[in-house]
Amino acid sequence: MSKNRSLFNENPRNNGTGFSRRDMLKGVGSAMVAATLLGFPFLTQAEKETAIGDPVIFTQFFRVSQAITEHQDLSPGMSARIFNAFYQGNPQFPAQVAKLFGLLTPGQRAKQFQEVAKQHDLGEILTAIITGWYTGTIKNGNDSILIAYKDALMYRPVSDGLIVPTYCGNGPLWFTAPPPAAPMPEYMKEERLKATPDTVNASKA
Repeated sequence: MSKNRSLFNENPRNNGTGFSRRDMLKGVGSAMVAATLLGFPFLTQAEKETAIGDPVIFTQFFRVSQAITEHQDLSPGMSARIFNAFYQGNPQFPAQVAKLFGLLTPGQRAKQFQEVAKQHDLGEILTAIITGWYTGTIKNGNDSILIAYKDALMYRPVSDGLIVPTYCGNGPLWFTAPPPAAPMPEYMKEERLKATPDTVNASKA
């Protein structure tokens, strides 16, 4: 066995490196997840650590989420928030995600995925995942955890005609942007065009 091959031996006692192939892959995965989540400053430290601490399951969860929602452009940041809520509230969650990931097949539609999951007693957790993405809320026992509001997927189908329901007329945090310019009435425009420096000065006198 070559020296390079021995570095990836499953038994760390046999390769002399102090870590196994599994450890190496986990370390690389953690680094990749950490780099991805850097672009989402709204995440809490706990949410980041949960995803980084179990990068394989987090990646599988992200793929499962894409499959069941049929949205390839899901936010990794929101995924980390949902993942953390499930991970902390359900001890069986990592094993369930791994099983769901194993049921994915190329070209599979969400409805087909859901039917296969039900056949393997995973329909309930899959429904909980899709509910979390669409409502932005995760059920944890008798409590509900709000993960997201304006980014909940249920607002996407009507985003071209309706704003996310808020007290602001133009969507969440609209009031933080500069106010829109107020249109000038037509009669004021005409009077302004007619005005000359002399008439303006006379009006000030």
